Amino acid sequence: MINVWQLVLLGLLTLFPPMLMMAVPYISRQWEEKLLHPMLGVSAGILFGLVFFDILPEGYKLTGDLRISPVYISVAVLTGFFVLTMVEMIILKKGGGEIHGHDADGVKIKPFGSLGLVALSIHGLMDGFVIPISFSAGSKVGLVVAIAITIHQIPDSFAALSMALTAGLSKKKTAIYVLITSVDTPVGILIGVFVLLGANAVGLASLLVLLGLGFSAGTFIFVSAADLIPELQHSSKSMSVILFILLGFAIIFGLTKLLPA
Repeated sequence: MINVWQLVLLGLLTLFPPMLMMAVPYISRQWEEKLLHPMLGVSAGILFGLVFFDILPEGYKLTGDLRISPVYISVAVLTGFFVLTMVEMIILKKGGGEIHGHDADGVKIKPFGSLGLVALSIHGLMDGFVIPISFSAGSKVGLVVAIAITIHQIPDSFAALSMALTAGLSKKKTAIYVLITSVDTPVGILIGVFVLLGANAVGLASLLVLLGLGFSAGTFIFVSAADLIPELQHSSKSMSVILFILLGFAIIFGLTKLLPA
């Protein structure tokens, strides 16, 4: 059963971190470099933690309840991963020569912002979409996912801010840049609610929840493995990066264990 007011509140909570970022008029290159990588490391750990501590365990539990093969959720995970892979390829192709990587310790690294505003928005939509899906799977997994995504909004919004400032955009355009990446998650929540209502009307809600969890897990794996972690491949910071990723894992593990079932 979908609690509309609960989802409205969660949507407002996901707006809070980006709104704070919009209030930041300027960030020096030095502080950007100091803050961005730790936040991306924590974010990567959070997404991986969500996948392996909450989303997939709940998904495989649902396969047992529905008495269907676990292969279905595995296919959904792969679908989510490859859909975002294709989206990235299309965006990179359309970006042409305007998209560049950078050298870090002699290694060519694709910047987290290389997918640009469109990719961040697609990612935000998927973040929102999984919230009502998760609550339909169970109140505990839904709450863990909602809290984690709200935390995850902080590095997402900081990345958008960093991308805009690096591109030399004005303060007004920078604020608009961050604003766009703040509303995508609430929009994703609405999409998830309407999709669930439609599936429930035709008696396919449980199957949709199962496939939606798997698809979302696939997109989270892609964002962590293909966008966040490559951006963190600086050998001089390898140990601190690992610690920040582990911190993200620890946050989700703690939420999973401490929140009531």
